[in-house]
Amino acid sequence: MTETEIQELETATGCILPTAYRELLLNYPQRLLDLAATLDVEELELLTHNHESLTRMNVDQAESVRMFFPPHYFVIGENGNGDVYAIDTHSSAVPVYMGGPHPGEYPEDAAGNPLPDADSLQEYVEYVVFLYEDAIQYESELDDTGVYQPPGKLMETLSVCLSLLLAPVMLLLLLFSMIMAVPYFLLLELWDKVRPAKD
Repeated sequence: MTETEIQELETATGCILPTAYRELLLNYPQRLLDLAATLDVEELELLTHNHESLTRMNVDQAESVRMFFPPHYFVIGENGNGDVYAIDTHSSAVPVYMGGPHPGEYPEDAAGNPLPDADSLQEYVEYVVFLYEDAIQYESELDDTGVYQPPGKLMETLSVCLSLLLAPVMLLLLLFSMIMAVPYFLLLELWDKVRPAKD
């Protein structure tokens, strides 16, 4: 994202974005870009960095976001289940809060005041990286349907040995079925001869 696009977002939302978040947008971490590439998506929705996505969440959907957050909060991501993540632009520590349409499912203190989901933007970035790396690991374990193949010539040797063992077994089965077929046909002929004639 460019400085001009950040200024456009600030003008449209009335929020002055904290320095730490501006730096994140201007120098989006390569680690996050790599995760998005691995997942074959344009961006990670938990921590979006596209001007269009941030405009949609903070300007186009501002009315619904204000039901969860005060006007000085800026939405930085969503999880696809209706929950959104926002930063408190009045705090230099840049805590990240989670809110949405599921009352009682968001961090609160004993008095019912919202607690940050992450105490800082850096902590939230690490959390996002952990979640996506964990999801990628889980998916790769689910997709691992390949059969173990021993390294080097061992697989080739095992294959040849198996073929050599199976060939005589197949020949014995064929021979056995031929031997069993002869008595069966002889018994059928004998039965036809001794069977009582029908009137």
